[in-house]
Amino acid sequence: MTSQLAAHGDGDLALLHERVARARRSIVAIRAGALATTGWVALGNGVVVTSRRGLGYPTEVALTLEDGRSMAGRVVAADVGRDVALVAPSEPPGVAALAVRAPVEPRLGERVAVLSCLPGQSLRLAVARVCHVARKVDGQLPAFELDVAAPLGAPVLDPEGRVLGVVAAPSGAPSGELPGHCVVLPAGAFQPLLASADRPLVELRERAPVYRCPACEEPFDIESDRCLGCGRLLPHAFAPSSARAGVEQVIRRGLSALGIIANRARVGPRTWRIAQRPFPAAETATQVDVEIDEAGRLLTLRAPVVGLPAANHEPFYRFLLTMNDQTTGEFRVSIAGDEVSVSCVASLEGSSDHDAALLIDGLVQMADEYRRTLAETFDAPPRFESAPR
Repeated sequence: MTSQLAAHGDGDLALLHERVARARRSIVAIRAGALATTGWVALGNGVVVTSRRGLGYPTEVALTLEDGRSMAGRVVAADVGRDVALVAPSEPPGVAALAVRAPVEPRLGERVAVLSCLPGQSLRLAVARVCHVARKVDGQLPAFELDVAAPLGAPVLDPEGRVLGVVAAPSGAPSGELPGHCVVLPAGAFQPLLASADRPLVELRERAPVYRCPACEEPFDIESDRCLGCGRLLPHAFAPSSARAGVEQVIRRGLSALGIIANRARVGPRTWRIAQRPFPAAETATQVDVEIDEAGRLLTLRAPVVGLPAANHEPFYRFLLTMNDQTTGEFRVSIAGDEVSVSCVASLEGSSDHDAALLIDGLVQMADEYRRTLAETFDAPPRFESAPR
């Protein structure tokens, strides 16, 4: 996270400058696999509040503080219905927790500030106004809306710098899909969950969240698409497609055969990203992108192998062509930008979960063999993850 502050909005930022300068140190950028979101330090032990949907369903995440420090984090609690997750850092971050405003109903038109940051981006300040406040339900303040778009997990501050709530997507709340709008979950709605994590970090390190169905409150397995108790479609980051239900089931079971929970690895509506070792004792794992086409007929796998060598490009390319000529089956070597990868495209028609697992395992074995060969022969730099595009 950089220290630069980007801002937009129609308010007088000078009124917020001092309080924002203090609050910004408590903003955290979070990366969970291929997903990225914002969070904020909410307790003295360093526990971070964020959006469950913004994270997906990870166990471990990477945290980046405003001063550029990075540390590991672990998801220790979650409320699926309210769309809140708590992350315990691996060590105390050494920054103050943001103060939370008493559960007072926000006023229509009240000016607020939203602080957010995504991994690799600058801290961002948005000045907004409360544009919709619903009536209380059973004495509880429901979600309200702001007239600005903001990343999930971002804290919403009042003019005194106190947290009013968190940008979220709670079940049953207004959609917040109007251009330039977002939904905010009031801080009072997740105070009981937060109180359960107000203890020494050492007591939280082995804790795992229990995910409950928003409709019936029954615990659910994140591998399932629907709640086994009431049949409701569960709120995953990417909802399954009924037209591709059969092939998605093949992918889920294939990944499960490799010890991977598909809904943790899903990074797009039709894409999963996993890290697989060529053999159990291998020191490093190869990233594999698993994708199905729109119609659900073709499966595409791709794994990085090496970057281009600094010299001897002509013999290097000739060697790759020879490798392709000698490769059997669906596997092929290709170059995209400065990266050599191995990939395959296979028909899903009549395929089983066993077939998908074998293809992935075969691709990883081939990537490992080609990586060692190209690194030794041409001094090509090994790649286990795809370089940023």
